[in-house]
Amino acid sequence: MKQDLPTIICFLGALSAAAATTGNLADPSKHAYANPEGGRENYTLANEIVNEARLYDFYQRQADFYMANPDELPRIIPAYPGLDAGLYGHWGKHNQNNHQDDRWNDIESGEHRTTVFKPEGVSILKGICIRLGAQRELSACFDPLSLAYRSVWTGGFLKYHPFRWGTSRDVTPVGRVWFTVPSASMPANSSYLGFRRFGRRIVFDYSIEGVGIADEPWATSNAFYRRVDLKQAATRLQVPFPLANGLKAVVVSQNKVGEVVVKNGSLLINEAQAGASVIVRVSSDANPSAETEALRLLASPRSLERRWKESLTMPVTLGKPRGDSGYVIDTLHVPYDNPYQTVMQLTGIGFLPNGDALVSTLCGDVWRVSGIGRGLETVEWQRFATGFNQPIGIHVDEDGIFILDRGQIYRLHDINNDGEADHYENWANDFGGYDRSHSHTFGLHRLADGSFNFTQRESILRTSPDKRTSLQAWGVRNCMGIGGSDEYFWVAPQEGTWTPASAILEVNPGEFYGLPTKDGKGGTIASALCYIPRGIDNSTGGMLEMTSDKWGPLAGTHIGLSYGASAHYLILRDDTGPRPQGAVVPLEGEFLSGVIRGAFHPLDGQLYAVGMDGWGDYSVKDGCFHRIRYTGGSVYKPKGFRVHANGIRIEFATELDRNENTKLGRYFAQAWNYEYARRYGSPEFSNEDPNSLGHDLVNIRSIKLLKDNSLFVEMPSMQPVMQLHLRMHLKAADGHEFKTDLFASPMYPSQHFTSNGLAEPRNDKLTTVALRVANEAEETESPNTSGEFLEGAREILVDAVAGLQYAQKLIEVEAGEALAWKLRNTDVMPHNLVLVAPESARTVGMESFKMMSDPSAGQKNYVPDLPQVIAHIPVINPTKEHTLYLRAPKTPGDYPYICTFPGHWMAMRGILRVR
Repeated sequence: MKQDLPTIICFLGALSAAAATTGNLADPSKHAYANPEGGRENYTLANEIVNEARLYDFYQRQADFYMANPDELPRIIPAYPGLDAGLYGHWGKHNQNNHQDDRWNDIESGEHRTTVFKPEGVSILKGICIRLGAQRELSACFDPLSLAYRSVWTGGFLKYHPFRWGTSRDVTPVGRVWFTVPSASMPANSSYLGFRRFGRRIVFDYSIEGVGIADEPWATSNAFYRRVDLKQAATRLQVPFPLANGLKAVVVSQNKVGEVVVKNGSLLINEAQAGASVIVRVSSDANPSAETEALRLLASPRSLERRWKESLTMPVTLGKPRGDSGYVIDTLHVPYDNPYQTVMQLTGIGFLPNGDALVSTLCGDVWRVSGIGRGLETVEWQRFATGFNQPIGIHVDEDGIFILDRGQIYRLHDINNDGEADHYENWANDFGGYDRSHSHTFGLHRLADGSFNFTQRESILRTSPDKRTSLQAWGVRNCMGIGGSDEYFWVAPQEGTWTPASAILEVNPGEFYGLPTKDGKGGTIASALCYIPRGIDNSTGGMLEMTSDKWGPLAGTHIGLSYGASAHYLILRDDTGPRPQGAVVPLEGEFLSGVIRGAFHPLDGQLYAVGMDGWGDYSVKDGCFHRIRYTGGSVYKPKGFRVHANGIRIEFATELDRNENTKLGRYFAQAWNYEYARRYGSPEFSNEDPNSLGHDLVNIRSIKLLKDNSLFVEMPSMQPVMQLHLRMHLKAADGHEFKTDLFASPMYPSQHFTSNGLAEPRNDKLTTVALRVANEAEETESPNTSGEFLEGAREILVDAVAGLQYAQKLIEVEAGEALAWKLRNTDVMPHNLVLVAPESARTVGMESFKMMSDPSAGQKNYVPDLPQVIAHIPVINPTKEHTLYLRAPKTPGDYPYICTFPGHWMAMRGILRVR
């Protein structure tokens, strides 16, 4: 922290001025609890660069301060100032919004990789790109949505754009394209079944008109081959076989077939017996090289063999107890340096019955980790499967191993039990529409009815046991968090447009949760199970039910994992009111990267969690693998709660002292609301004074100690609100003093709690929450033109496209020229365009970051009031366009234009060159 102290000091005065214009924010120059220098003593990773300006434990420190200094308590308590105390804008100092990393291009992924593939401007949404030939002479892209090979090329494989590792922009071919088929459709009465691996050979399985087909591609340096095997007899069959660029298809081998011909984009097979086989060559050369060797291989029997034989032994570091926690965090070291140069951003975990873990990576691998158990000292890592498209979901049960990536649910089979997947079965791929950035598919949760549940873009989807996918609910944003139980399904969206804070939603069919779909579908907003304050978790990860009887006295709770804060917390659920509501309880400990998925080990019963670095997080490493181990003894945490009209009842995991804990000075409660709006996220608003930012003190009248390790905190004036923080300084029956918190969303109170000495029920309070939603008149979209009309103005067009970029990055104009500047938004998220003075893009961009605590930022289109701003096009929604009339600056030079919609300016930039 010391190395950044001068920088922080110079920012304090600026922040104080900013706070005065944006509302009642905690100011690190005035409020010790908002200063990043404090609260760091309990965090071993606090000295890492990513954490150098991090504001730790803000709400806890704030409550402790006012508990110790009640005379300094203001009428409205200052709101959270933002990550890194708001000193560096909304996302903090190390936000990685423009992170460039091209390591995915160096990964040895084997013979196949699934991706959104864009050769020659054609978009193949679920392309399975494969390397072919003994020397990888050719590459091809098989399209499971049309059963056709849509592109073939030579000279290399795939090129990932380095923006955000390769997750968010186009993947293109390396080398020279032989042909690309612009469009193709699925044949009638057909289905894609998956593919099998035989060493370096890949065979696609599908059916057409009830006939099972095995389709194996291969190549030499100047020819592309397909071996097509029929599992059933057919009198007439059409197999997709599109061609382009004058290439010719020749049948070079056939067996048990009457007639075969390639015509009009199809391989026509007549009078074929079961077991029939056809080999077709595609080439422009009448005498291709090495054909004899290619035909010999294609005609030979296929044999299963292990493709990835390396085994990597990695150490385990046992953690040390922290404070009064009954848990420690052990580190299973990840092979960041591995033979395949896989970037180890870990996205999913599931356990096999023998205790081995399956762990997925964002770049598309699944690894098997063996040797896991209570006394582990080392573990063995081996590659199990490859080639998925950004998988973020693993589920393992008696039905098999299921993997979810951006466009498919797979079931994996290890047919010969050699520790590697041989068969990649298609369980379901009837969902998609993910050809944009910020469009991961997050899962995978299975309910007792056998359905799989997951999210994609704004949609919450369900694949039923009959393998059909349907829409359950909608209106969510970037739902990395997935969880729940056998009976209910939870998702956790990340703050953003029409998403006021990270939250946990208990999904009900047909509900709408705030963010309109790309085609404008909305509805009445349904409330979350609970909202999570940004200072606790700025980007939620996965959630899992506590199912282990070996993990301490917390049965009935859930564990929440934080991707943004590299932390974890308990999730408590109260289902006694008219609608379930929840609360989170922070847990001690920290992780080497953002944690997003966890699972309980089937043998040792401990919790294991994996995670990754991305953007907007506090990761130290690319990825992490940890065990959260119960060490025995008391656990000083709440384990259940219930919201009543006059307070909250809290159950604890340990017995409480029956005398000390009734003292009011041991408790502090504050509450606030969020606002659903077109802006990015929401500040914290006072409920009592809705025009002000900040928290309201909630008066605690009494504490009742109950018989079942629980207490009732009487708060007669407590209103249904979106967020309530209860800070508690308690004493256990064993004499141990401890502090703990409850961050609840008491929106639907149940009946009045009754006990001797409590206040009479009040009739002047709301019985359910009234969600704060921005005034529709203030949130309507701007008209499609601005500026004074200029006769004869030259139209210049800029397209906002996928991957946080303008398609046109350089525009040349004459000094003083009349312009009609049109911004056309072809992306799936809002964008604007701000023209600024030369060399001022960073100044304007950083000021736009600071606008996130301004309640009217959306109405200002996230454009700072600075002299460097020359003109702007307001925020426009997807599919919309807006024209700005203006005259080009009179002084020649390079004038940057940027998108100041939150989080975009560092990546989304162009130059207006004035001659």
